[in-house]
Amino acid sequence: MTVLSPSIARAARAYTGMTHAELAWAAGVSSRTVFKLEKDGKITASSLDRILAVFGLAGIVLLYDKRGVVKGMEFVPRADSSRL
Repeated sequence: MTVLSPSIARAARAYTGMTHAELAWAAGVSSRTVFKLEKDGKITASSLDRILAVFGLAGIVLLYDKRGVVKGMEFVPRADSSRL
């Protein structure tokens, strides 16, 4: 299971330029879910998968440690990320 810290989640969203509401809409989750992810990281695995998919489409590349925990991220802008 992927573990995403609140600080990396906030940074990833900031790099995409999305608001809580925009990320929630693109991922098909509630704004409250995005808020909870950025506050304490406690959301369901399916919601996390949806959010990570949106981040991937927007050019966010997550960096993992040996245990599968996200340790950082890179941002690779995509020309078509405005369509999210």
